[in-house]
Amino acid sequence: MDRRRRLGSSLIELLLATALVGGTLAPALALIRDGIEVSNKTDQRQLLANYAVSKLEEQLAIAANAWSNGTTTGNFSADGFSSLRFIAVRSDAVVDGGLVNQLMLVRVTTFIDDDADSTLDTGEQRTVYRTKVSKLASYAALSGS
Repeated sequence: MDRRRRLGSSLIELLLATALVGGTLAPALALIRDGIEVSNKTDQRQLLANYAVSKLEEQLAIAANAWSNGTTTGNFSADGFSSLRFIAVRSDAVVDGGLVNQLMLVRVTTFIDDDADSTLDTGEQRTVYRTKVSKLASYAALSGS
């Protein structure tokens, strides 16, 4: 009998070991879950920034070529991100910070359209990039405007 007791473990020891493993595993899983959530948010922010820069460059090219005011909206469903939308504004109006026919504001807002209403709502994650472009005589001579 003594020999068998020394070779095996008691039910209490087994329960204590299980409780110890379970007690350390639950907080570890919570940390992993939180880490995945932070990683997903970081990926979304990076995606918003990358698309905003892309659209900003596109809008700057339009402004340099045609010097036209306008607002463009759309999404990136062609890239597999239909809930990712953008609003691009080109304006040389004084109220927007431009100078008519001299200085143009170019602003791009990318956002995740959580409620799929194609509208930027309060609380939806967004990224805004803006810059200004000047209409120089050398650009006007090259583009013919």
